[in-house]
Amino acid sequence: MISKTDLIQLFQKEFATTARVLKAYPSGKDDFAPHQRSSNVIKLASTFVFEMYLLEKYVFGEEIDPSRFRTYRPDSVASAAEDFASEASRVISRLEDLPDDELNKSVSFGGATFVADQFALMLLHDQIHHRGQLSVYVRMAGGMVPSIYGPSADDRGTNL
Repeated sequence: MISKTDLIQLFQKEFATTARVLKAYPSGKDDFAPHQRSSNVIKLASTFVFEMYLLEKYVFGEEIDPSRFRTYRPDSVASAAEDFASEASRVISRLEDLPDDELNKSVSFGGATFVADQFALMLLHDQIHHRGQLSVYVRMAGGMVPSIYGPSADDRGTNL
């Protein structure tokens, strides 16, 4: 089990990094997909917001209209970035207010049962995976990939 404090710190760090990558996507290229079998960038960016909804529903037990999952379609990556920032902030606030024992409850999702904190970490790992995809889209669309876990070829910061 991960402590609530550690989970919050991890979410804050990783959500901020995801927000940076979303903001790095060049405007005017919202119809981009690197391959015919790949999701377009809007669908990929929507994943980050969708996962915040999953946290709300399964970890916080919020009743969410299922159509919210099917109907969320931002008109741009920039719009998805704003929505993600808002939802991520809300998730962190709610996590801060969540009683510690709520992270020990069982969560059923996709035919499997998880402990809530492990479900939250699974969603975070999925976000990190999709953020890696998005960083490739940023580069292919002509944007500058920001530092993620250290400098990128585009952002040679002094993080080392």
